[in-house]
Amino acid sequence: MSSYEEALCNNTTDLEFILPDLQNYDRKVVLVNWTNEGSNLYSAGSTGSIDTLFRDDRQLGDAEANLAALTEDGEWYYNETLDLCTIYSLNNPTTHHVLSGGRSFTNLKNEAIHRASEMCRSYIGKPIYKRTGTGSQAPSARDYEDIIIRSVATYAVFLMLYPYEPQRAMEYEKLVIDREEGTGYWDMIKRGEIRLWHETDRRKSEGVVRPVSLNASTTGSIIDIKGRGTKSDIIMVKITTPTSGTATIAAGTASAVKYSTWVGDDTGLKVVAQEADRVVSGGYDPIGLGMYAKFSMGVYYFADEWEVEVTAYSDYPETQQRVKNAQAERFGVQRII
Repeated sequence: MSSYEEALCNNTTDLEFILPDLQNYDRKVVLVNWTNEGSNLYSAGSTGSIDTLFRDDRQLGDAEANLAALTEDGEWYYNETLDLCTIYSLNNPTTHHVLSGGRSFTNLKNEAIHRASEMCRSYIGKPIYKRTGTGSQAPSARDYEDIIIRSVATYAVFLMLYPYEPQRAMEYEKLVIDREEGTGYWDMIKRGEIRLWHETDRRKSEGVVRPVSLNASTTGSIIDIKGRGTKSDIIMVKITTPTSGTATIAAGTASAVKYSTWVGDDTGLKVVAQEADRVVSGGYDPIGLGMYAKFSMGVYYFADEWEVEVTAYSDYPETQQRVKNAQAERFGVQRII
C-alpha cells in the first residue's frame, strides 16, 4: 500500500453511507478462558493478533510496553510470540466483564480506504485530480468529485465485508468493477463514458456556463449557448447596463440590458475585450470566439457575471470520443460451372 498517495475517500462516514450496518463487521473476537496469574493479572491464550482491547465494548487504549508496566486497572499487554493477552483487572474478567480483542475499527476502515484508493488509481489508469479553484470545487465541498468518493467507498466496503459475506461483498465490487458487462463505475470512467471534471468532452466545445457573481435579486440568466469554439478559453460575460438599479428584459418591450465580454490571451484569462456594451436582444447574441449566448427574460443588475468555458473542437481528444461500432457481413459469391 502506497504511503505517499492521498486517500480518495478520506471520511470514514462515506463507507457507512454505502453500508449502514458496517459497524457489525468490526472484527472483534470475545476472549474467554482467563487465568489468574496473581496480583490482579489475568491472561488469555491463543487469542490471535490483538492491537486493540475492549472491556464491555469500551476501548482500553494502547497496549503497554511489557508485563511489568501493568499496574493499573484496565492496562493490558499482548505478547505476539506467545499469542498471549494479559490484563490488569480488579475484577475477574470471566465473571465480571466481557473482553474482546481485535483490530481498531477506525484503523481497519482507514486501511480499507487506502487500499481502495490505490486500486482505483491502478485500475482507471488516468490522473485523478482534486477539484480546486473557482468554478471547479465539488458541490459537496469535498476535494474529489462524488463519483470518485462514492466508488472508492464502495470498494472499501467490499474489502471489509468479503471475509464475512463473500457473496454480498461481490455485489458491491460489481458496482465498481463489473468483470462481465463492464458497467462498473471504474469501467466507465476508464473508457471515458463517465467523464471526470478535468476531462474534455464534446459538451465543452459547445460551451459550459457557470454563474460567477449574481445579485441576490437577479432573476435573469444565460439559458443557452451555441456555436463552435475557435479557441479553448474561458469567456467572461458581464452586465454593464444598467450602471445602477435594475433593468428588465420582457416580451413586447425594448431591451435596456447591455453586456460586455472578455477572453484570454498570453497574459491571462478574461483580459481582452470582445463585445462592448452590446444590447441583449433576446435571441442568440455573440460573446466571442465563435460562441453565442441566449439570455432569458427577467431582472438584471449591474456587474452580474457568468463565465463560459469552451474547448475548441480541434482540442477535443480522440480518447474522449465514444467508440463507434460497425457490423461487417460477408456475402458468398455463387459460381456457375
